[in-house]
Amino acid sequence: MKNSLIKKIAVSGAVVVGMFAFGGATPASASILATPYTGHFTSRTVTYHINSSSKHWQKVWTKAIHKLNNNGTVKLKATSKKKAKMTLTTVAKLKGNSPWDVSWNGKEKNGLGIYRHASLKLNRKVCVKKAYFEKSNKTVGGKTMETINAMGVIAVGLGLDQNTAGNDSFVNGFGWWHSNLTKADKLGLAKAYANVK
Repeated sequence: MKNSLIKKIAVSGAVVVGMFAFGGATPASASILATPYTGHFTSRTVTYHINSSSKHWQKVWTKAIHKLNNNGTVKLKATSKKKAKMTLTTVAKLKGNSPWDVSWNGKEKNGLGIYRHASLKLNRKVCVKKAYFEKSNKTVGGKTMETINAMGVIAVGLGLDQNTAGNDSFVNGFGWWHSNLTKADKLGLAKAYANVK
């Protein structure tokens, strides 16, 4: 895990139903625990490029970015493919029938990834499928799930860890529905980028 590929995550379609917790009511808690994080980019301004000729998928990525840009810490900014720190694209198929995939290039320091570049992919056939959020008793599909999956892969691409359960988190709420980053997620990003200018 030196200076090449430091991490790769592929979330299966079966897991995403219980993993992503996006929008409605969650149990009240005395204090907010920050969503864990796995790393960060070297700047709070993270450039991206949407590598898609499809107007539909360009719109999906753009909507997801617009919603995520209100996170209070990291600013997502469009740029050329050559200059982009994050490349956003869609594919017809992913291993394991996953709705999305993210991989990073960079290095590891003190157990955290220091990202140079992230490659984010949406599975066009799977990311649109309906998902049931058991704890919120809510079923979501279609264009909403396209946006939710795009937001999820971007949030994880920025460094949030989706592997630790927590009902107050967009990326790891395991059965709870949230339509955007929660206070816990925003706090997680703030901590991940605390020493980044």
